[in-house]
Amino acid sequence: MRSTFRIGIRWRIEGKGMIKVKSSQKIFTDAEIASLTGICVEHLHGLAKTRHLGFIARAAEAAGKQADQWLFTLSDLIVLVRLYARCEH
Repeated sequence: MRSTFRIGIRWRIEGKGMIKVKSSQKIFTDAEIASLTGICVEHLHGLAKTRHLGFIARAAEAAGKQADQWLFTLSDLIVLVRLYARCEH
């Protein structure tokens, strides 16, 4: 029987509250990371490239082009939360 209550992984973000994620969730999209951390997607992509966080999943589109989707692990999320401040803009 599945329980409806979530077991979350929690930690403090500079006194501004808690981030709660399901313990079963292992991969996060760039949009999810941006909403959880407060880091905008543009800065997130820059940090991912310079600090070697996350990875790019390539999906073929109907037109034959490739679309890039940044994906991050729980470890990447923890690093971003602990080391980088929220965007002020």
